[in-house]
Amino acid sequence: MNQQFEQRFLEEMKTARAALSKKGGTKKYDKVCERIGRVKERYPSANKFYTIDVIANENKDKAQDIVWKKKQPKPQEDDGVYFIRTSLSGNDENTIWTIYNTLTEIEATFRVLKTDLSLRPVYHQSDKNIESHLFLGLLACQLVATVRHQLKNSGIRDSWQSIVRKMSTQKEVTTIMRNKKNQIIRVKKCSTPNSRVRQIYDALGLKHQPYFQKKSVVPDK
Repeated sequence: MNQQFEQRFLEEMKTARAALSKKGGTKKYDKVCERIGRVKERYPSANKFYTIDVIANENKDKAQDIVWKKKQPKPQEDDGVYFIRTSLSGNDENTIWTIYNTLTEIEATFRVLKTDLSLRPVYHQSDKNIESHLFLGLLACQLVATVRHQLKNSGIRDSWQSIVRKMSTQKEVTTIMRNKKNQIIRVKKCSTPNSRVRQIYDALGLKHQPYFQKKSVVPDK
């Protein structure tokens, strides 16, 4: 288990370091430190094995590099050994471990259903509306599972909450103005995605921008 956490921890550290040399990547020193802090919070069991330094430039406003070094913590008296007891037979250790990890996915699915997809609480009172609410929630969950499965095939193992947080950095900007003919002009533009969002789009085979610009002209009522 710790090996998997450590692998994900190192993947995120490498991604943060790569962003320092990419266009649109996080480079401001304070923002980089915040990003490293979030990684530490997500993987405390792996973080304790590493010392991390963010190297700033001469002006102390941007990060030039992220350096981490593995250390060997002193063994604690309460350190134990992790065992899995199973009734399965004829399977190797990796297969049993993979099956066991599906429990984590099931628990995460319930969290997504209850929170992100708002499956509960149910405010409807009629059976028909309640059934529709549950059906749409499960349909949305199936979509989430499909997206995460495709991302995992490309090596992206983020939780749904992390994916939503990354994707929320891309915005739609709407500008509204009035011309001399008393018409309302509405211009919508889609912002350019950063490197992390582009990585997700590429893994799903989608365009980096669903559209570049939309313009509509309507008379003012």
